Amino acid sequence: MWGRREAVVEQRGRQSERISLAMPVEVVGNNLFGDIFLCEGWTEVVSQTGARVRLKQNLASDQEVTIRCLETGKEASARVVARVNGKSKQNVYGIMLLDPETQPWGINFPPRGDSAGAVGRIVLECLTCRTRELVYLDGFELEVLESSETLSRFCRRCADSCLWRKSYEALPVGMDDAESSDRSGLEDRRDPRREVRTIACIQNGEDGEELVKVRNVSRSGLCFESRRTYDKDGKIEVAIPYSSGGGNIFLPARIARVQNLPTGVITLYGAEYVRR
Repeated sequence: MWGRREAVVEQRGRQSERISLAMPVEVVGNNLFGDIFLCEGWTEVVSQTGARVRLKQNLASDQEVTIRCLETGKEASARVVARVNGKSKQNVYGIMLLDPETQPWGINFPPRGDSAGAVGRIVLECLTCRTRELVYLDGFELEVLESSETLSRFCRRCADSCLWRKSYEALPVGMDDAESSDRSGLEDRRDPRREVRTIACIQNGEDGEELVKVRNVSRSGLCFESRRTYDKDGKIEVAIPYSSGGGNIFLPARIARVQNLPTGVITLYGAEYVRR
């Protein structure tokens, strides 16, 4: 379980979307003896206000460091908030940027209020200028992106409408089609559902990650197929759409509906997002 300081990292991280993304970084600081060190590592999660980074170097809580993103060449001053318990044998730390406007990750973050009607969240890249931006997708945009692999939208840097694509390598879909069935009762009907065939990633603490096929989506949740067993009211995290290269945004959700298909191999689940 995370301790009190780790919980502070999690709470503060909610000021912006958390993007699951591995980016090479360099961290510069002073060790306990006052000597300057430079070590390389990787981000595990980035946000507008900070990151979770994996390093070989030991850091101290409240220590100030300089972090440089090797992919963008940008650097920023940051403060170590806490060491985060993880599965990695290396050190994993939560850091907060002293000035969030520095944005070393090279990703534009929209206001959180723009996500009100979103059914998908992903980092997209402008094919003209290579600008990367966290994008909130409605049902139509998600369907277009998954069918054509590009999306036409306005680019502030180009000052024109441009084609955008997933910023990182798309996941090849090779999963077998599941049996058709009656889906009545699987979703909360408060929000309109849209039939979308795409891939999502499901995380939970016990079984790790699973890639699943999505049947339909709404702004309040989704319906997906799985060969695993998820308990009703069980807690999960969902990234939709999903890119195998990174740039994924996981949202907390709970299993609201469970429907076993006649074959007993595939189960349909209705997941409802948990509002923070």
